[in-house]
Amino acid sequence: MNVLVVIAFYAPAYRYGGPVRSLAALCEGLTALDVNVRVLTTNADGNSRLNVPLGEPLRRNGVEVIYTPLPRQRLIPASFFYAPALNRAFRDHRAWANIAYLDVWWTHAALCGAAAQRVGIPYIVPLRGQLLPYGWRGSGLKKWLYLVVIGRRFLNEAAAVHCTSEAEAAAYRTLGFRPPTLVIPNAIDLTRFAGEPPPQGWRARLNIPTTAPLILFVGRLHPKKRPDLAVHMLSLPHAHVILVGADEGGMIPALRDQAQRLEGGERFHWLNVLDGADLAAAYAAADLLIMPSEPESENFGNVILEAAACGLPFVATDDIPAAALLAAHDAGQAIPFDRNRFYAAAKALLTDRPTLRAMGERGRIAVHAFAPQRVAMEMANACEQLCASS
Repeated sequence: MNVLVVIAFYAPAYRYGGPVRSLAALCEGLTALDVNVRVLTTNADGNSRLNVPLGEPLRRNGVEVIYTPLPRQRLIPASFFYAPALNRAFRDHRAWANIAYLDVWWTHAALCGAAAQRVGIPYIVPLRGQLLPYGWRGSGLKKWLYLVVIGRRFLNEAAAVHCTSEAEAAAYRTLGFRPPTLVIPNAIDLTRFAGEPPPQGWRARLNIPTTAPLILFVGRLHPKKRPDLAVHMLSLPHAHVILVGADEGGMIPALRDQAQRLEGGERFHWLNVLDGADLAAAYAAADLLIMPSEPESENFGNVILEAAACGLPFVATDDIPAAALLAAHDAGQAIPFDRNRFYAAAKALLTDRPTLRAMGERGRIAVHAFAPQRVAMEMANACEQLCASS
């Protein structure tokens, strides 16, 4: 089976967060199952561009990837990822595919849907939480216009939509689109977190005492992810807070000011985007992960899985699917979105080290349910059934 994957950004553009990592893990898992996967993407990397060969196939962790140039535009919003070369690449490669996986909702590459329809290739559309209620806030008019002009037909002609949780599938069904749902969780590459943490980890690098409580926040610094609630943890005596993620919302100055007001400026640390051993070391150094995202703003929560793979417990908003799934294994706490509740939960756990350690060990076991080959097997079976029925 040949699966053609289209996305506006791909590894190693990790500044775009969970979608990059989870899709790369899925593609690598499918390849390990002898499914032929070809990824078409751009060289997008925020305000810069990836230093990769363009227009020619290369192998990344066993997956064939073709990067196309993303032009710099002043008049078109960057979030639209206007990429004519990506659409042309799809037209050039569509005859190779049995099925397409078009991770292009709200972007210019949604036009690939029409190109697939013209030659009868079934395609799957992953929603990535973009039809959850929070996703409509702030730019609802633009999104409704997109929906009328491109989106509704693109989605209605899909063979299926990919949801990562039952909650996301339920929200999608209320909108009246035709395609059925595939509820398949995100995958996590456990090999990234399999090694021993380095002897000189982030505590040593940042001069954080070994006895000081260390709270970690990982994710794009965006208002919906509420990094300010992580910084509020500096109210805990001697606690340090590390933020890992691109400052997408320009929030760092305000967060630094907040830390100063809490008399914790020297205990506030921002590490920007981390990957590989550096990210694993951040999870290993911390005592607790906090993920206080706004309700209905996260479609899965990959960071929870990454933390669990490193034995790190969490406190997270209770409607984040990954948090709810692992909280069922008592690997962390999924609680209602509320600053006081988050503070109280973190304080209670950080004063109970045996419970923290036990939660971490349960998380290491539970996270194996999201290994790439397990998730890829579900997706491969779904693709075969869709190809057979199309």
